[in-house]
Amino acid sequence: MSADESELEEEEDGSTRLRDRARSAFQEQRQQASEGSTRLRDRATTAFQQRRQQAQRAREAIAEQRDVFAGALELDAGNIEPIQLDQRGSEFGFVPDETGRDELAMDFAADRPFVEPADTLVDADPREGVQTRTDPDATDEIAARARSETAADTDFIQGRDLDVEVGPGGVSGIEVADDRRDDVADRTRQELAEDDEFAEPGDFSADVSAQGIERAGLSDQGARRRAGRQFAAETPLREAGPDDVTATDDGFTLDAEAQRRVAARQFEADLEPFGAGELDPSSDIRETGDGFGLAEGPTREVAADQLSDQVGDTVDPADVELEPSDGGFEATFERRRR
Repeated sequence: MSADESELEEEEDGSTRLRDRARSAFQEQRQQASEGSTRLRDRATTAFQQRRQQAQRAREAIAEQRDVFAGALELDAGNIEPIQLDQRGSEFGFVPDETGRDELAMDFAADRPFVEPADTLVDADPREGVQTRTDPDATDEIAARARSETAADTDFIQGRDLDVEVGPGGVSGIEVADDRRDDVADRTRQELAEDDEFAEPGDFSADVSAQGIERAGLSDQGARRRAGRQFAAETPLREAGPDDVTATDDGFTLDAEAQRRVAARQFEADLEPFGAGELDPSSDIRETGDGFGLAEGPTREVAADQLSDQVGDTVDPADVELEPSDGGFEATFERRRR
Protein backbone atom coordinates (compact mmCIF):
# COMPACT_ATOMS: atom_id res chain seq x y z
CA MET A 1 0.00 0.00 0.00
CA SER A 2 1.31 3.30 -0.96
CA ALA A 3 1.65 6.21 1.38
CA ASP A 4 -1.08 8.06 -0.46
CA GLU A 5 -3.57 5.26 -0.02
CA SER A 6 -2.77 5.03 3.67
CA GLU A 7 -3.35 8.72 4.11
CA LEU A 8 -6.61 8.48 2.19
CA GLU A 9 -7.90 5.74 4.45
CA GLU A 10 -6.98 7.75 7.49
CA GLU A 11 -8.87 10.73 6.09
CA GLU A 12 -11.96 8.59 5.36
CA ASP A 13 -11.95 7.15 8.89
CA GLY A 14 -11.69 10.62 10.38
CA SER A 15 -14.53 11.89 8.24
CA THR A 16 -16.70 8.96 9.25
CA ARG A 17 -16.07 9.58 12.89
CA LEU A 18 -16.83 13.26 12.40
CA ARG A 19 -20.11 12.43 10.73
CA ASP A 20 -20.95 9.99 13.48
CA ARG A 21 -20.22 12.57 16.13
CA ALA A 22 -22.24 15.18 14.29
CA ARG A 23 -25.11 12.73 13.84
CA SER A 24 -25.00 11.80 17.52
CA ALA A 25 -24.95 15.44 18.59
CA PHE A 26 -27.90 16.23 16.30
CA GLN A 27 -29.86 13.28 17.58
CA GLU A 28 -29.06 14.26 21.13
CA GLN A 29 -30.17 17.83 20.50
CA ARG A 30 -33.32 16.66 18.76
CA GLN A 31 -34.09 14.34 21.64
CA GLN A 32 -33.43 17.13 24.12
CA ALA A 33 -35.66 19.44 22.11
CA SER A 34 -38.35 16.80 22.01
CA GLU A 35 -38.09 16.20 25.73
CA GLY A 36 -38.16 19.96 26.40
CA SER A 37 -41.24 20.39 24.25
CA THR A 38 -42.93 17.59 26.11
CA ARG A 39 -42.09 19.14 29.45
CA LEU A 40 -43.35 22.51 28.19
CA ARG A 41 -46.61 20.92 27.06
CA ASP A 42 -46.91 19.18 30.41
CA ARG A 43 -46.33 22.44 32.27
CA ALA A 44 -48.87 24.25 30.08
CA THR A 45 -51.41 21.50 30.60
CA THR A 46 -50.85 21.53 34.35
CA ALA A 47 -51.23 25.33 34.57
CA PHE A 48 -54.44 25.20 32.52
CA GLN A 49 -55.85 22.48 34.71
CA GLN A 50 -54.93 24.44 37.81
CA ARG A 51 -56.65 27.54 36.51
CA ARG A 52 -59.70 25.53 35.59
CA GLN A 53 -59.75 23.95 39.03
CA GLN A 54 -59.34 27.35 40.66
CA ALA A 55 -62.22 28.70 38.58
CA GLN A 56 -64.38 25.76 39.58
CA ARG A 57 -63.56 26.25 43.25
CA ALA A 58 -64.33 29.96 42.89
CA ARG A 59 -67.70 29.18 41.32
CA GLU A 60 -68.50 26.73 44.09
CA ALA A 61 -67.50 29.29 46.73
CA ILE A 62 -69.65 31.95 45.07
CA ALA A 63 -72.60 29.58 44.87
CA GLU A 64 -72.20 28.68 48.54
CA GLN A 65 -72.00 32.34 49.58
CA ARG A 66 -75.00 33.14 47.39
CA ASP A 67 -77.02 30.40 49.09
CA VAL A 68 -76.13 31.83 52.49
CA PHE A 69 -77.02 35.35 51.34
CA ALA A 70 -80.32 34.17 49.86
CA GLY A 71 -81.18 32.26 53.03
CA ALA A 72 -80.60 35.33 55.17
CA LEU A 73 -83.08 37.26 53.01
CA GLU A 74 -85.45 34.29 52.71
CA LEU A 75 -85.19 34.44 48.93
CA ASP A 76 -84.56 31.83 46.27
CA ALA A 77 -80.88 31.70 45.32
CA GLY A 78 -81.92 32.18 41.70
CA ASN A 79 -83.04 35.70 42.61
CA ILE A 80 -79.56 36.70 43.84
CA GLU A 81 -76.95 38.29 41.58
CA PRO A 82 -73.19 38.08 42.36
CA ILE A 83 -71.26 41.33 41.85
CA GLN A 84 -67.47 41.25 41.29
CA LEU A 85 -65.79 43.67 43.65
CA ASP A 86 -62.17 43.53 42.45
CA GLN A 87 -60.35 43.23 39.15
CA ARG A 88 -58.92 39.80 39.90
CA GLY A 89 -62.35 38.34 40.55
CA SER A 90 -61.42 37.06 43.98
CA GLU A 91 -63.96 39.13 45.89
CA PHE A 92 -67.72 39.13 45.30
CA GLY A 93 -70.78 40.72 46.84
CA PHE A 94 -74.44 39.94 46.28
CA VAL A 95 -77.65 41.83 45.58
CA PRO A 96 -81.21 40.66 44.89
CA ASP A 97 -82.41 40.89 41.31
CA GLU A 98 -85.62 42.71 40.37
CA THR A 99 -87.82 39.74 41.28
CA GLY A 100 -86.02 39.39 44.60
CA ARG A 101 -86.50 43.07 45.33
CA ASP A 102 -90.22 42.75 44.62
CA GLU A 103 -90.46 39.83 47.04
CA LEU A 104 -88.61 41.77 49.73
CA ALA A 105 -90.96 44.71 49.24
CA MET A 106 -94.03 42.47 49.51
CA ASP A 107 -92.73 40.76 52.65
CA PHE A 108 -91.88 44.11 54.21
CA ALA A 109 -95.36 45.50 53.51
CA ALA A 110 -97.11 42.33 54.68
CA ASP A 111 -95.56 42.70 58.14
CA ARG A 112 -96.40 46.39 58.50
CA PRO A 113 -99.94 47.75 58.76
CA PHE A 114 -100.89 50.52 56.34
CA VAL A 115 -97.79 49.96 54.13
CA GLU A 116 -98.12 48.76 50.54
CA PRO A 117 -95.32 47.21 48.43
CA ALA A 118 -95.35 50.33 46.25
CA ASP A 119 -94.48 52.38 49.36
CA THR A 120 -91.27 50.37 49.87
CA LEU A 121 -87.65 50.93 48.86
CA VAL A 122 -85.05 48.15 48.71
CA ASP A 123 -81.52 49.55 49.05
CA ALA A 124 -79.03 46.90 47.89
CA ASP A 125 -75.26 47.39 47.90
CA PRO A 126 -72.86 44.46 47.33
CA ARG A 127 -70.58 45.78 50.05
CA GLU A 128 -73.03 47.32 52.53
CA GLY A 129 -75.82 44.76 52.26
CA VAL A 130 -79.58 45.08 51.80
CA GLN A 131 -81.96 47.38 53.65
CA THR A 132 -85.71 47.46 53.06
CA ARG A 133 -87.55 50.59 54.24
CA THR A 134 -90.44 52.87 53.48
CA ASP A 135 -90.02 55.35 50.68
CA PRO A 136 -89.77 58.88 52.14
CA ASP A 137 -91.91 60.09 49.22
CA ALA A 138 -94.71 57.76 50.38
CA THR A 139 -94.81 59.06 53.97
CA ASP A 140 -97.90 61.23 53.49
CA GLU A 141 -99.78 58.47 51.68
CA ILE A 142 -98.98 55.93 54.40
CA ALA A 143 -100.08 58.36 57.11
CA ALA A 144 -103.34 59.10 55.29
CA ARG A 145 -104.04 55.39 54.91
CA ALA A 146 -103.33 54.82 58.61
CA ARG A 147 -105.72 57.60 59.64
CA SER A 148 -108.47 56.41 57.32
CA GLU A 149 -108.30 52.71 58.22
CA THR A 150 -107.93 53.33 61.96
CA ALA A 151 -110.91 55.68 62.01
CA ALA A 152 -113.01 53.18 60.05
CA ASP A 153 -112.34 50.52 62.69
CA THR A 154 -112.83 52.76 65.74
CA ASP A 155 -116.10 54.14 67.08
CA PHE A 156 -116.43 57.92 67.36
CA ILE A 157 -112.97 58.58 65.81
CA GLN A 158 -112.43 60.39 62.51
CA GLY A 159 -109.26 60.45 60.45
CA ARG A 160 -108.67 64.13 61.13
CA ASP A 161 -108.55 63.38 64.86
CA LEU A 162 -105.37 61.31 64.53
CA ASP A 163 -101.66 62.10 64.49
CA VAL A 164 -99.61 59.45 62.65
CA GLU A 165 -95.84 59.02 62.81
CA VAL A 166 -94.15 57.23 59.90
CA GLY A 167 -90.51 56.13 59.91
CA PRO A 168 -88.26 53.87 57.81
CA GLY A 169 -89.80 50.84 59.47
CA GLY A 170 -93.39 51.86 58.80
CA VAL A 171 -95.99 53.42 61.07
CA SER A 172 -94.40 53.86 64.48
CA GLY A 173 -97.24 55.66 66.26
CA ILE A 174 -100.91 56.58 66.01
CA GLU A 175 -102.62 58.73 68.61
CA VAL A 176 -105.49 61.12 69.07
CA ALA A 177 -104.15 64.63 68.62
CA ASP A 178 -104.19 66.71 71.78
CA ASP A 179 -106.21 69.51 70.18
CA ARG A 180 -108.83 67.03 68.91
CA ARG A 181 -109.63 65.17 72.12
CA ASP A 182 -112.42 67.51 73.22
CA ASP A 183 -114.00 67.16 69.78
CA VAL A 184 -113.82 63.38 70.06
CA ALA A 185 -115.44 63.50 73.50
CA ASP A 186 -118.27 65.73 72.23
CA ARG A 187 -118.85 63.48 69.23
CA THR A 188 -118.90 60.42 71.47
CA ARG A 189 -121.56 61.90 73.75
CA GLN A 190 -123.63 63.05 70.78
CA GLU A 191 -123.58 59.70 68.99
CA LEU A 192 -124.32 57.74 72.16
CA ALA A 193 -127.35 59.96 72.79
CA GLU A 194 -128.57 59.43 69.22
CA ASP A 195 -128.76 55.70 69.90
CA ASP A 196 -130.86 56.11 73.08
CA GLU A 197 -134.30 57.71 72.84
CA PHE A 198 -134.33 58.71 76.51
CA ALA A 199 -130.79 60.09 76.79
CA GLU A 200 -129.25 63.44 75.96
CA PRO A 201 -125.58 64.19 75.21
CA GLY A 202 -125.13 65.81 78.60
CA ASP A 203 -126.06 62.54 80.31
CA PHE A 204 -122.82 60.95 79.12
CA SER A 205 -119.21 61.32 80.16
CA ALA A 206 -116.31 60.51 77.83
CA ASP A 207 -112.63 60.29 78.74
CA VAL A 208 -110.31 60.63 75.74
CA SER A 209 -106.53 60.21 75.82
CA ALA A 210 -103.80 59.86 73.21
CA GLN A 211 -104.64 56.16 72.99
CA GLY A 212 -108.29 56.85 72.21
CA ILE A 213 -111.53 56.70 74.18
CA GLU A 214 -110.67 55.31 77.59
CA ARG A 215 -114.24 55.31 78.91
CA ALA A 216 -117.62 56.45 77.67
CA GLY A 217 -121.04 55.99 79.20
CA LEU A 218 -123.78 57.49 81.33
CA SER A 219 -122.59 59.47 84.31
CA ASP A 220 -124.26 58.72 87.65
CA GLN A 221 -126.43 61.81 87.46
CA GLY A 222 -126.97 61.33 83.73
CA ALA A 223 -128.26 57.81 84.32
CA ARG A 224 -130.77 59.20 86.83
CA ARG A 225 -131.93 61.86 84.40
CA ARG A 226 -132.32 59.29 81.66
CA ALA A 227 -134.29 56.96 83.94
CA GLY A 228 -136.58 59.85 84.89
CA ARG A 229 -137.33 60.58 81.23
CA GLN A 230 -138.07 56.94 80.56
CA PHE A 231 -140.48 56.71 83.52
CA ALA A 232 -142.17 59.92 82.39
CA ALA A 233 -142.62 58.42 78.92
CA GLU A 234 -143.77 54.97 80.02
CA THR A 235 -145.99 55.83 83.02
CA PRO A 236 -148.83 58.33 83.56
CA LEU A 237 -146.35 60.80 85.03
CA ARG A 238 -146.08 63.98 83.05
CA GLU A 239 -142.53 64.49 84.24
CA ALA A 240 -139.96 62.75 86.43
CA GLY A 241 -136.55 63.96 87.45
CA PRO A 242 -133.39 62.37 88.82
CA ASP A 243 -134.66 62.89 92.37
CA ASP A 244 -137.72 60.74 91.63
CA VAL A 245 -135.72 57.55 90.97
CA THR A 246 -133.88 55.09 93.17
CA ALA A 247 -131.00 52.86 92.05
CA THR A 248 -131.45 49.09 92.29
CA ASP A 249 -129.34 46.11 91.27
CA ASP A 250 -131.21 46.01 87.97
CA GLY A 251 -131.20 49.72 87.22
CA PHE A 252 -133.64 52.28 88.57
CA THR A 253 -137.13 52.36 90.01
CA LEU A 254 -139.38 55.22 91.04
CA ASP A 255 -139.19 56.21 94.69
CA ALA A 256 -142.27 55.89 96.93
CA GLU A 257 -143.48 59.45 96.37
CA ALA A 258 -143.22 59.16 92.60
CA GLN A 259 -145.03 55.84 92.71
CA ARG A 260 -147.90 57.54 94.59
CA ARG A 261 -148.06 60.11 91.83
CA VAL A 262 -148.17 57.37 89.22
CA ALA A 263 -151.03 55.68 91.09
CA ALA A 264 -152.93 58.97 91.39
CA ARG A 265 -152.57 59.73 87.68
CA GLN A 266 -153.60 56.19 86.79
CA PHE A 267 -156.75 56.35 88.95
CA GLU A 268 -157.61 59.68 87.38
CA ALA A 269 -157.34 58.13 83.94
CA ASP A 270 -159.34 54.99 84.84
CA LEU A 271 -162.12 56.39 87.05
CA GLU A 272 -164.73 58.85 85.82
CA PRO A 273 -165.23 60.94 88.97
CA PHE A 274 -161.73 62.38 88.82
CA GLY A 275 -160.21 64.82 86.42
CA ALA A 276 -156.54 65.13 85.59
CA GLY A 277 -154.55 66.29 88.58
CA GLU A 278 -157.54 66.16 90.90
CA LEU A 279 -156.19 63.49 93.25
CA ASP A 280 -153.56 64.45 95.81
CA PRO A 281 -150.91 61.70 95.86
CA SER A 282 -150.03 62.38 99.49
CA SER A 283 -153.60 62.23 100.90
CA ASP A 284 -155.84 60.54 98.34
CA ILE A 285 -153.58 57.51 97.78
CA ARG A 286 -152.79 54.79 100.30
CA GLU A 287 -150.34 51.91 100.18
CA THR A 288 -151.63 48.35 100.00
CA GLY A 289 -149.76 45.10 100.28
CA ASP A 290 -148.95 44.93 96.59
CA GLY A 291 -149.25 48.51 95.43
CA PHE A 292 -151.52 51.49 95.96
CA GLY A 293 -155.22 52.12 96.39
CA LEU A 294 -157.56 55.02 96.92
CA ALA A 295 -157.99 56.47 100.38
CA GLU A 296 -161.47 56.42 101.97
CA GLY A 297 -162.62 59.78 100.67
CA PRO A 298 -161.96 59.12 96.97
CA THR A 299 -163.23 55.56 97.38
CA ARG A 300 -166.60 56.93 98.61
CA GLU A 301 -166.76 59.15 95.57
CA VAL A 302 -166.14 56.24 93.22
CA ALA A 303 -168.69 54.06 95.02
CA ALA A 304 -171.29 56.84 94.98
CA ASP A 305 -170.76 57.36 91.26
CA GLN A 306 -171.21 53.69 90.52
CA LEU A 307 -174.27 53.36 92.81
CA SER A 308 -175.83 56.38 91.15
CA ASP A 309 -175.74 54.53 87.86
CA GLN A 310 -177.26 51.46 89.47
CA VAL A 311 -180.18 53.16 91.26
CA GLY A 312 -180.79 55.76 88.62
CA ASP A 313 -180.45 58.57 91.09
CA THR A 314 -177.65 60.60 92.51
CA VAL A 315 -176.00 59.02 95.51
CA ASP A 316 -174.21 61.29 97.94
CA PRO A 317 -170.75 60.00 98.91
CA ALA A 318 -171.73 60.69 102.52
CA ASP A 319 -174.43 58.02 102.18
CA VAL A 320 -171.84 55.34 101.33
CA GLU A 321 -170.54 53.13 104.10
CA LEU A 322 -167.14 51.48 103.70
CA GLU A 323 -165.99 48.30 105.38
CA PRO A 324 -162.36 47.18 105.13
CA SER A 325 -162.06 44.01 103.06
CA ASP A 326 -158.92 42.20 101.74
CA GLY A 327 -156.81 45.33 101.73
CA GLY A 328 -159.56 47.40 100.16
CA PHE A 329 -163.11 48.49 100.96
CA GLU A 330 -166.55 47.05 100.53
CA ALA A 331 -169.15 49.75 99.94
CA THR A 332 -172.75 49.66 101.15
CA PHE A 333 -175.46 52.20 100.58
CA GLU A 334 -178.57 53.09 102.44
CA ARG A 335 -180.54 56.06 101.23
CA ARG A 336 -181.24 58.48 104.02
CA ARG A 337 -184.73 59.82 104.35
CA ARG A 338 -185.00 63.54 104.13
